[in-house]
Amino acid sequence: MLCRLLLLVLILLFSPGALAQRALQLMPGMERVDLVPYMAWLRDSTGTMTVEWHPLPGSFNPGFTRDAIWLRIEIDRPAEAPQDWLLEVGNADLAHLGLNERAVDGTWHERQLGEDISRSDWDMDYRTPVFRLDLAAPGRHTFWLRVRSRTSMSAQVRLWRPQRFEAAARHESLAYGLLFGAYATIFIFFLFFWRWTREKVSLWYTWYVFNSLGQMVLTFGHLQQYTGIPGRITDGILSLLICSSIWIGVNVCVLFISLPKYMPRTARWLTCSAAWLSAIYSLLAMCIGYATGVVPAQISVLVFILVLVAIAFRLWRHGERQTRVFLLAFGIFFVGVVLRILRNFTFLPPNFLTDNGYQIAAVAHMLVMSLAIAGRYNTIKQEKAQAQAEALRAETEYALSLESEVAARTTSLVDEIGRRTVAELELRQALLAEQKARQEQLDFVAMVSHEFRTPLSIIDTSAQRIASDAGAPEAAQERCSNIRRTIQRMTLLMDEFLSLDRLDSASRSFAPSNVDPEHMIHGIAHEWEQGQITVTCRNLPANFRCDTELLGIALRNLLANAIRHSPEHRPIELSASGRHNDMVIEISDQGSGIPSDEIPMLFQKYFRGRGSRDKPGAGLGLYLAKHIIDLHSGHLSVESTLGKGTTFTIFLPNGASDDLQPSRMLFENPAQGKKCPGCPARDHERSAMSATG
Repeated sequence: MLCRLLLLVLILLFSPGALAQRALQLMPGMERVDLVPYMAWLRDSTGTMTVEWHPLPGSFNPGFTRDAIWLRIEIDRPAEAPQDWLLEVGNADLAHLGLNERAVDGTWHERQLGEDISRSDWDMDYRTPVFRLDLAAPGRHTFWLRVRSRTSMSAQVRLWRPQRFEAAARHESLAYGLLFGAYATIFIFFLFFWRWTREKVSLWYTWYVFNSLGQMVLTFGHLQQYTGIPGRITDGILSLLICSSIWIGVNVCVLFISLPKYMPRTARWLTCSAAWLSAIYSLLAMCIGYATGVVPAQISVLVFILVLVAIAFRLWRHGERQTRVFLLAFGIFFVGVVLRILRNFTFLPPNFLTDNGYQIAAVAHMLVMSLAIAGRYNTIKQEKAQAQAEALRAETEYALSLESEVAARTTSLVDEIGRRTVAELELRQALLAEQKARQEQLDFVAMVSHEFRTPLSIIDTSAQRIASDAGAPEAAQERCSNIRRTIQRMTLLMDEFLSLDRLDSASRSFAPSNVDPEHMIHGIAHEWEQGQITVTCRNLPANFRCDTELLGIALRNLLANAIRHSPEHRPIELSASGRHNDMVIEISDQGSGIPSDEIPMLFQKYFRGRGSRDKPGAGLGLYLAKHIIDLHSGHLSVESTLGKGTTFTIFLPNGASDDLQPSRMLFENPAQGKKCPGCPARDHERSAMSATG
């Protein structure tokens, strides 16, 4: 590197072309300067320096080249001129840029940007390379910029004041946002249009818009800026998009002008040749290099444009009206494509028109195409309606010939309509009566829930106090334990039926909130006798977002199910662990296990296995648990080994990422569309907890 810079100094001293370069004189009012008139350049074809400096020929546009291009920039800063500037190289696809400058102590300093340099090492987070210049000392400052690229090397090189650059970047972001929005709107429009009409041309045009959008995002550098994908990968993707656009674009044009209808052999030749060329150019670009595939692909694009325009003019002269729309819509786009290709091949300089003409023409073309395809669909629809009208007219004429028969059957039809009207009224009245009965049933269930839980809670509390009395005889304590177990079974049965009734019939807001998961799990486990459930918690998040009451019902049902099917004096293992801010809960018992043929049916409503026939329950606990876990966007699975036991595993994502919406309505009453007044969800679970605790 040092030898190369020393050679560069010798070139500056002895090259006569160096004397012809004009230095940029900064002025206090300057905010944006195009540096092309103030730069000299040389071509480093073999990676070693040459001595032939040349003034830039009006623009920096070497085209497709693997040579290293050196640019020399000289800037004079008077004492009254500002010292902070930004040097922008307006091409997001340049592989490597090295800006060399000599420090005050005489040492050389190089800063590197480009696709091959990590975005974290860039001077500024922007879609194109931007160097920060600090012209601290008044006087002349000389910079040497070395550029290499795998794509077309063309760019506008500008000097900016930071404030002006930030303002321009904001305006540019707004413009690109509108452009991306237009592309996205057109893409979605044609995607739904194809799903609606199933027209082949709409499908190909949807792919065509997606391909154009991908090329634009990569060419402008937005994908690289926001993702940090390495340049060789993005260049490969861009080359595939450019090469495949031949095949996609030819299919769109051929189908739009209905070429298979008028010239089928020519249509087949065009689509097949476009497909083969796209495949060959894609392989060349991926295996050898970007330019090896993209350069012939762009030349082929020009050839196909000429062929398609010639065919369209021929069909137009023969009276095919659709080709007029094609020449208007695609003519605008073809102009933008030709401008971009000619700029890439150095026939045109990089400027606003050649840099942005392709995008402007593409948007205008897509708007015209949207109107054209919509109009084409309306025409087809009108032709179909006309054909239907003609068919209807023929049917009417035939119907008139059978007028006598129709008149004879009119009376019977009127009577049938009257009978059906009466039947409909009766059905409506029956439906209203059923809805009223259903509402009365819901009110009754709510009343039963409240009236049953209160005495059960009092009995359970009294039995617990009698059992806790140290002076109570052993027989009394055993009876109290039997009473409490019976109350728990009855409460569980009520919970299953009432919770099922609420989930199936009532309206409820899914209301997640932030809770301490470890506190919640320990609280649920303490509702059973001490030592009956062993709890283990590891790495749980401090805050977990879920519907605590619904999740409590699911856990209680799973724990109760495990206790029912486990031998006495063998505790149930309840373990909870955190994984990447999510939570995994496992409930394991040491029971007899579940036969493999019953596992697929475990979560069905009212299903009870062979081992549950002599145990209390209604076959609703696992169904409710599975339903509640699904509401949390989680997953409930089961593993069981006969003779060893069963493990239920719950995976719950943390709803703090707004995957769970607090106000989302999950259960709706199809008859009423409002909350069941007799099923207060919160009172239901709170009373269930008090009755089992």
